[in-house]
Amino acid sequence: MNAPMDPSTFSAVAQAEASTEAGVNFAYLDERTKRMIRRAILKAVAIPGHQVPFGSREMPLPYGWGTGGIQVTAAVIGPNDTL
Repeated sequence: MNAPMDPSTFSAVAQAEASTEAGVNFAYLDERTKRMIRRAILKAVAIPGHQVPFGSREMPLPYGWGTGGIQVTAAVIGPNDTL
């Protein structure tokens, strides 16, 4: 067993990492969404030509948006609309 560590000796970065690792999800990704992303990445690696359910590479979109949903949505909304 490891000896318990005194949190006052941690650096600010280590304290921030420890607080995020305590079971709190970062940003908007819940466990189900992270699992979906992992499976989609595995399918993309394992099955060449398989259509992966992402809107774009920069922003993975969960459940129901399809592969072009965000592009179509971004094309039809105007400056006064809220997405």
